[in-house]
Formats: sequence, structure tokens, C-alpha cells
Amino acid sequence: MKYFVGLLLICYVIISNQVSAFTVYKKVNKDGTVVYSDKPFPGATKVNLPPINTRKTQPLPTPIVTEKAPEKEVATITILSPTNGDSIRSNAGELTVTVGTTHAADNRYKIQLLINDKPYGVPVQTTTFTLKELDRGIIKIKAQLQGRRGKVLATSSETVVYMHKASINRAR
Repeated sequence: MKYFVGLLLICYVIISNQVSAFTVYKKVNKDGTVVYSDKPFPGATKVNLPPINTRKTQPLPTPIVTEKAPEKEVATITILSPTNGDSIRSNAGELTVTVGTTHAADNRYKIQLLINDKPYGVPVQTTTFTLKELDRGIIKIKAQLQGRRGKVLATSSETVVYMHKASINRAR
């Protein structure tokens, strides 16, 4: 019985504190300023507040679970050699390009090399190319991985190399 009375007393204190928390007192001073408080003070009147506007939240929709189709393997291709910014010194204008791809071992795919945005030769299944008789200057190299019907599946980023040849003009 003693515990029951104690429990009732605790509940009463909690409820009375919540009720008093919603009570507001207001006083208008002689200079026109308005003072509000949650505790009564001399000259203050109790303010009747409108009920709190509440709204029940809507339940979250149940997510639709669908089975994902297995993801297709993304084809990638990169130029492994030469690296971007290399200087190549070859009077014959020769350059060896090595390409790496995720589909190199599969004979359904071919690689087309692009030199200065123009196709160099025909698409082949090898990953090593020997270029000959290149002019000196800036050489921009890209590689494309092509499917069986010539559709481009992936393109490498551009690699820029600088071809140097000995000049036939001699300094005097």
C-alpha cells in the first residue's frame, strides 16, 4: 500500500508539471512592453492558448522488393604503355603500344587503336601494337574495345606522347 501511494504521488507531480508547463502568463507594462512567462508573477494574467495543432503521421509505404537481374560485366580498356607524357626518341618513328582490357582473352572482342583520333589499321585481337613511320610531334593514342559486330564497348582515356626524331638540319 505504501508503494502504491508513493507511485500515485509521483504520477501526480509529473502530470501537474506538464499541465503547468502549458500555462502562460502575460503582463503589459506602463511603457507598452509585453512580458510573457510560464510562472505567475504580480500583475500577470493567465493567457488562454488555442489547442496545439497536431497531425498523425502517415505510415511509411511498404517497399516493393524485386529481384535484381545479375549485373553485366562492365568492359574496360586502358593503355598500359607508353604512359601519358612520355618522350619517344625514334628516327624511324616506331612506337610499341600495350593495351590492357577486361576482355583480352575472349576471341569475341577486338581492339581498334586510334592515333590522333583516326583508326590505325584494322581491329585485331592482340593487345600489343607496333606502330611504324609516325611523324614527329604530339601523338594522341586511344584504344577501343569492340564487340563482334564492331560496336564500341569501351574507350580508353587519351594518352599523349611526344615523338622526337633527329633533324636533318645541322646547326652551323
